[in-house]
Formats: sequence, structure tokens, C-alpha cells
Amino acid sequence: GSLTARQAAAEALLVGSAAANQYSAPAGLLELREEVSRLYARLYPGDAYDPASEVVICTSGQESLNAALRACVSEQVSRGGRDGVIVFEPYFPFTQGALDNAPAVMQPVRTHAPGFAIDAAALRAAVTPRTGTVLLNSPHNPTGHVASEAELAAVAEVCVEHDLLAVSDEVYEHAVFGEGCRHRRLCDVPGMRGRTITVSSAGKLFSLTGWRGAWGLAPARLA
Repeated sequence: GSLTARQAAAEALLVGSAAANQYSAPAGLLELREEVSRLYARLYPGDAYDPASEVVICTSGQESLNAALRACVSEQVSRGGRDGVIVFEPYFPFTQGALDNAPAVMQPVRTHAPGFAIDAAALRAAVTPRTGTVLLNSPHNPTGHVASEAELAAVAEVCVEHDLLAVSDEVYEHAVFGEGCRHRRLCDVPGMRGRTITVSSAGKLFSLTGWRGAWGLAPARLA
């Protein structure tokens, strides 16, 4: 993992603020939330998340994904019993457990080799009156597929048309390879900022997965 990150963490614990070694607010240490907000403002200019109300620190990407799904499903169930979550297959094995905890019903949409691209027609066909949320993972684990601008637009179109929320698992956002390939955020597509929870991970960012550090970026009502 990153030596720079490890040295900075050690210094913060040994000689930094006393708050680093005490209980934090439930949403995480405000100083850390502010740093995450600044990081994303640099990486994706044009939008910023309020560290006080739209950034939540979690103990692992799995916890962040779990919490994000519970937040979305809870809101959609309260608005009409919409506990269905569209999930693109294949998916990371933890996903089923997270849906069970929400609790939610999986509505799978199969993607196919070799490209594993999202089929817009299949996505649209999967929507039922029970559907409330779409779970997107890009860059994707396990296939490595990176959603294109057209694929994100198709997801956004369905979400806006059917008033769906979205959880966008983007923990591999910095692990994108290949000429002309780049990561794009679902929340940046028009109409999606106010209906998307974006999940990412310090463990993946610094190759220090044992730290179990992650965060969620969300509109205040879902954070």
C-alpha cells in the first residue's frame, strides 16, 4: 500500500489532533468528511458535496454499500412499498447479503461476455411496480467493465422516468486502464445528483484494504 498514506496516518495518530483517537460523530470525523469533499471537488469539478450533511464515513466499502441500500430501500418502501432493487449480473457475492439486510428483493439483469455492457432494453424490461432502486457497479467487480457514457445515460433515463433511486458502487474508480477508457460518475448525469448515493473506498484508493475505510456521497435526505 501507499507509504505516504501510512506515514501520514501514523503522524496523525501520534502527534495530530486528539480527536483522531476518540469517538467521532456517527457520520465520521468532520475533518475527514471535509477532506473527502475537497478530494471529489478536485476530481470532478463542477459539483461539491457538503461535508456536514452529504458525506458519511464508513468502516469498509461493504458497510457503505449496505447502508446505502438500506437508505434507498427504506425511502422507497415508505413511498409505496417499492422494495425491488435492479442488480446487474454477474455481481459481487456480498450483494445478496446486503439486499437481505435492507431488506430488499433482487431484480437481476444479465450482462453478457465478452463486453458485459448494460443492455438498455433488458434494463427497461426489468422494471416493475415493485422496483425502487438500481444498483450500479462501475468499474465492475468481477468483470472489469467500465460503464460508458451511453450506458450511464440509459440507467439515468430509466431512473428519472420511473422515479428510482440509485446506489453507485465506484470503489474501483481509480483502477481504470486502456486507451480512451475513463471512469464517469452516475451522479453527474443530468437528473441523477439528487437520487444517487455514490460509494467509494480509501482502501482501494491507497491499496490499503485492511484499513476498511470508505465513504458515501449522497443528497442530504439519504445521507
